Amino acid sequence: MTLYGFYTDESGNNGFGDLKNQPVLCYAGILVPIHYQVYLHNEVQKIKDNLEKDIKAKIHGIPVEQFSTIDFFKKFEIHGKSFIDGEDFYYNLTDSERFTVVDHLLSLANASDVKIIAAITNKQLYQTNTGDTNHNRMHIHTYTELVKSISTELGHSDSYAFVICDDGKPSEINNFCDALRNPANHRVYPDLQIKLSHDKNCNLIQLADMINFITSVYFRNCYGFPPRKRHQSQILDYYAKHLDHKMMKWEYK
Repeated sequence: MTLYGFYTDESGNNGFGDLKNQPVLCYAGILVPIHYQVYLHNEVQKIKDNLEKDIKAKIHGIPVEQFSTIDFFKKFEIHGKSFIDGEDFYYNLTDSERFTVVDHLLSLANASDVKIIAAITNKQLYQTNTGDTNHNRMHIHTYTELVKSISTELGHSDSYAFVICDDGKPSEINNFCDALRNPANHRVYPDLQIKLSHDKNCNLIQLADMINFITSVYFRNCYGFPPRKRHQSQILDYYAKHLDHKMMKWEYK
C-alpha cells in the first residue's frame, strides 16, 4: 500500500459559455507517491528559478530592485496557456526557449513514479445528449469519472490518495467535493486545507496545469473542433511525445 497525492488543475471550465474557444472540459492531474513528492517539487523549482533569471536578464528599462514589486515576479509561476503563447513577461523568451522549458517540465511527468490521469468531456456533445443548461452537472459528472479513474488505479496496489487542487473558483472546489462524496469512492480523499496546500505544493499544480492545457488542445483536435490560432502543431507534438503513452483517461465523446 502507498499513499499518493493527486495534484490537479482544469482547462475549459467556463461551462457552456464559450464553446467556440473552450469546447473541451479537461480535468487532469499527476498521481505522485509521498516518497517522490519533495523531489518532484524541487525539480520543478529548479526549472522555475532558471526561467525567472532568464526572463529578468532579457528585460531592459526596469531597475533590478523593482522586480520584487511587480505582481508577475512576486510569486513567479508557470501557467500553461500563457507560457506557451508567450503572454505577459513570458514574451521576452523566444518560442524555442519556451518550448524547451515545456519539454523539460513534461519530461518530469514521464518518470515511472508519476501517473497521469484525466477526464475529458466534449462539451457540445454532452449538452446535445443531455439537454442540460446547468453546466455544474457536467462538471460534477466529469469530476466523478476522474475520481473513479483514480480509485481504479489505486485499487491495483490497494493504495489511497488525497487530492490537492488549484484554489480557483469556489464552485470548482464544491463540484470536486461532491464527486469525492460519491458512495462508490473509498480511496480518494480531499485535502481539507486546499488554500494552504496550494501555496505549499503549487509547483506540482503548475505541472498539472501544463498537462491540462496541452491535453485539452489535443482532444479539441480529436473531436474535430477548429484548431487554435497559435502553436497548434507544437502542442500536438507535446502530447504525442510526453503524454499519449502515459495518460490514463476517461472520455465523454
